[in-house]
Amino acid sequence: MNKLLVALLVGAFATVAAAQSPATKEKQADVKAATQAGSGSSASTAATAAEQKANTAVSKETAKMSTAEKKTLAKDAMKTGANPNNTGGVNATAAEQKANVAESKGKAKANAELKTKAGQKELSKDLQQHSTSGGK
Repeated sequence: MNKLLVALLVGAFATVAAAQSPATKEKQADVKAATQAGSGSSASTAATAAEQKANTAVSKETAKMSTAEKKTLAKDAMKTGANPNNTGGVNATAAEQKANVAESKGKAKANAELKTKAGQKELSKDLQQHSTSGGK
């Protein structure tokens, strides 16, 4: 049995070693051609560099905004507000917020009764009743 296992292991190692033998000349030529076609050869690198140089020259011709122009652009944007759905601008938003705050101040707070001792006792009693009756 041991001899059989040793023979199988030796056969497996021989198969793996044979599969890793060096490639033939034809295979090497195919791989070399595919690598040069797919990757950046010196010709394609030179073309890319020339294109980048042209793009850089064009971008340098474009006029840049001055600091004053940037400030006026920012002020104009703040006048209308950042939200494109807000047609009234910043002032309309502030007025709406002020109205919402005034409305909420007029309403009673939720669970205000729980802040008193009597309210807490009432809640405790209700919870005990629900727990003993099975939540019915």
